[in-house]
Amino acid sequence: MEPLHLAPVLRVDDDRLRGCTSPLVRALWLFSYGRCVSVNRTLRHVIISTRRIWWWQGVRIVPFDQVSRIIYRAQALPALSPLRYLTADAASDSALFLISLGLKSDQELPLFTVWEEQPRAADWLDRLAGTAPDEPSLGDESAGHVVELLQSYIGVPLAGD
Repeated sequence: MEPLHLAPVLRVDDDRLRGCTSPLVRALWLFSYGRCVSVNRTLRHVIISTRRIWWWQGVRIVPFDQVSRIIYRAQALPALSPLRYLTADAASDSALFLISLGLKSDQELPLFTVWEEQPRAADWLDRLAGTAPDEPSLGDESAGHVVELLQSYIGVPLAGD
């Protein structure tokens, strides 16, 4: 079974990358929040448009020459199972991956947050059912794909703080 994830909806062209908050996340926020990021290779800039509280919208345009790195962080989220308190296994069920741009002025501009379910090892119930093990995954495939696209379009190194 493929792990669940909530990632931005991406549209990729030869000279433009556009990513927006997924419709499910926007619905969870009652459509009061949304972010769209557009990376234009031809004009060599990044446009970050953020809508908050339905009517307030902020737009920021960042030229490529002001970007020094892409920042990629992961934050494990605690398991919600009550059984985790009874066992020594406190493994995380999911993680948030935070993707930002690091500017030469030492500012950080958040771009995307990706939630992704983490892979789990097959347990005795899986073996009893005869379930074949899935392909190995790290649990950051969706977020990693976004970072790879950003790197190829902007051409700056990755800095995982």
